[in-house]
Amino acid sequence: PLAIEAICARCHGEIGKVFARSAHGKALAKGVLEAPTCTTCHGEHGILKANDPKSPVAAANVSQKVCTPCHSSLRLSEKYGIESNRFATFEASFHGLAVRGGQVNVANCASCHGSHDILPSSDPASRVSKENLVATCGKCHPGAGARFAQGKIHVDATSKTDEPVLWWIGFIYVGLIVGTIGGMAGHNLLDFVKKARHQHQVRHGLVEIDPAPNRLYLRMTLQERLQHGALALSFIVLVITGFMLRFPDSWWVVSIRSLWGSAFAARSVIHRIAAVVMTLASMYHLYYVIFTARGRQLVKDLWFKLKDARDVVDMLKYNLGLSPVKPKLDRFSYIEKAEYWALIWGTLVMAGTGFAMWLDNSFMNLFGKLGYDVARSIHFYEAILATLAIIVWHFYFVIFNPDSYPMNTAWFTGKLSHREMEEEHPLELERILEEEEKARAEAEKAAEEHEEDEEHERKPKA
Repeated sequence: PLAIEAICARCHGEIGKVFARSAHGKALAKGVLEAPTCTTCHGEHGILKANDPKSPVAAANVSQKVCTPCHSSLRLSEKYGIESNRFATFEASFHGLAVRGGQVNVANCASCHGSHDILPSSDPASRVSKENLVATCGKCHPGAGARFAQGKIHVDATSKTDEPVLWWIGFIYVGLIVGTIGGMAGHNLLDFVKKARHQHQVRHGLVEIDPAPNRLYLRMTLQERLQHGALALSFIVLVITGFMLRFPDSWWVVSIRSLWGSAFAARSVIHRIAAVVMTLASMYHLYYVIFTARGRQLVKDLWFKLKDARDVVDMLKYNLGLSPVKPKLDRFSYIEKAEYWALIWGTLVMAGTGFAMWLDNSFMNLFGKLGYDVARSIHFYEAILATLAIIVWHFYFVIFNPDSYPMNTAWFTGKLSHREMEEEHPLELERILEEEEKARAEAEKAAEEHEEDEEHERKPKA
């Protein structure tokens, strides 16, 4: 190992001089045989150019194939006091995830630390020293300021001592996800069992139900269905393209990349387009609920009332068999109200943190890298919570609910049948029928008065 550097320097003289001044070169000069030399990184007989995708020092390979074996070695870390989690924290960062996803135009280990001129961060000449770190980041992030590099670069969010803020965010969100989704799953399981038993009894003639009128009731106008469609489509695209980045090695992401080579580069653009669509749809919805009569009524009907708390308790009693009476739900039940306001909150959080990451240069100049890491952590956990909530809560009630299976088609047709209204919104149905009966009575009264007036007109005047 001590001779290899001199042999390579015969042809690569300038590189040899630079390497000799680096941390690795100095370690070799001191007789540290585990320190990497030229062949450690470039190979021996099968040396390839750095721009060859098969080369170990290619942009897509250098972090995993060259730096990892030494900097993830527990033996070397214990022997020489170097950190063994550097590659793990890099892999969990945006740069590491993007590299794992096949992107080569993002930072790898060599982008920041250098290749032949690697020096410890304590050395003023090092690219990652406090004096030079902003300039190093600025090569890829034009306009990087003094606050840009504030905060730890290699952050272990799973360690409470490494970065407590990120650990607490994860701790709180994991508890929130487990509690919320677990509660939803338990609620839906009780609902499913109760409704499935009822459907079984109906099909086997054990329970008779009155025939329902063959009529439909308006649930969603065309304008509301378009808002829902834009939101649903953009949300699904955001989930797919977002988790493509977070889990680049998962089977479905690998399948997409194998079918579409540039999928990862396109993922970034598609994700941002979907984010803009969701934001615009949300802004239009805000206009709708403020400036239209139906929109204002929508918010009034979606606002929580004391009855909703009673309905939760009464529904649990009914599903558990503790009460024979099913609570009568109005136009929007506690189920839909909880989902709507959770959607409002989630949209605000996801849009805020998402645009913070999109405008990373400006955001980090204001709040530093820790601010960026906080936004990124919240964005990730909120995405998991929102996705699971849609699957467990929303998809159940509109697809897997025995009363709606195979699907509640109101999102497409805008209407519900009389039977669906009886099961899901009986109070609203009663109000509609009462209003129709009142209108019919008023029409009949008006017709009678009109007939009396005509009869009076036909009588001969004295």
